[in-house]
Amino acid sequence: MKKIYFPFLLLVILPGVAGAHPLHVSVTNITMDGNRLNISINTFVDDWETAYFHYFGKPISLKSPGNTNADWFRDYLEASLIISTAKEKEGMEIVTDTITFDDMSMQLELHIKLKDKPKTLYIYNTILTDIFADQTNLLIFSAGGKQKGIKFDYNKQEEELKLR
Repeated sequence: MKKIYFPFLLLVILPGVAGAHPLHVSVTNITMDGNRLNISINTFVDDWETAYFHYFGKPISLKSPGNTNADWFRDYLEASLIISTAKEKEGMEIVTDTITFDDMSMQLELHIKLKDKPKTLYIYNTILTDIFADQTNLLIFSAGGKQKGIKFDYNKQEEELKLR
């Protein structure tokens, strides 16, 4: 599987941009590996900092120690990215493995432990769509040598994937 590397995407989409960026996008890769979903989310740090300011009225630096471990960050991520086996079912527990920063980008490595191999996956993705009207969340799901790309935005927030 070839991954889309977010820093490369930044270089292609945003050449010569200094400071703030004019595009609000996240790229999520989900790979099913046995009874585990590996999730990688690449996004812009300043978009999350803008979200914090929007909700709390004060600036924050996510690169400062502890700020991504705060309740607000976990709660926001948990509410805006839900993965379950059906729309009506409760979302599965998403565990954060690492969060790394590279200049303007932020990469979250997460995982979900599956009890059984699901027949379907329901994915709800509204990451930052409540903050930016033009936010686009691209998702690539990989399993069994096949890939499916999905575009989420303000108007399209959910998708059900048939896995069998």
